[in-house]
Amino acid sequence: MIPIGLVASVGVVAGSLAVFNSQDNAKAGEAFPPSAHTASPTAAPSARPSAPAGTPTASRQAAGKVERYEAEINRLVNKARTEHGCAPLHRDPRLDKAARLHSQDMAAHGFYAHTAPNGKGPKERMEAQGYHDTSAENIDAWPTTPKGAFDAWMHSPGHRANILACHSKATGIGVALGGKLRAYWTQDFGYK
Repeated sequence: MIPIGLVASVGVVAGSLAVFNSQDNAKAGEAFPPSAHTASPTAAPSARPSAPAGTPTASRQAAGKVERYEAEINRLVNKARTEHGCAPLHRDPRLDKAARLHSQDMAAHGFYAHTAPNGKGPKERMEAQGYHDTSAENIDAWPTTPKGAFDAWMHSPGHRANILACHSKATGIGVALGGKLRAYWTQDFGYK
């Protein structure tokens, strides 16, 4: 008979490896070469994506939590960047919208991938929001805290490289809570 403590320990280790493996399976190296397009868009969206649907009070509470989570990811990423000699990323509302819409799409449709079921990838999603100098995207699913998502990214070589790439100057962060995997995290990066 195998002691239950040993079984539980093996389960925890296997689960952790699955999370890290899922990072690699999601093609962590979703980085894009600098675009030949150098003109900046004439107008940027003025509002962030709307909060998840629900009752007004529940929507406001969920939106507040999501915004706090997004801000904490931004803080953790910029702290890591400055510790490694890179300038902090500035939040761009177009990238925020692209990231949030992708996280919401993954939660609503039960998938976890850089390419959505409609065939659009990170570059197309960011460009659809008017941002044409895309550099990379990180995604995650399952961790329910910003620190959990950030730690998973930093333990994945491709995601870590995206975070610590000094050539990226802008970021957008989107979190969606709920869905099949409980929480979905997207961080988009741009050259300007």
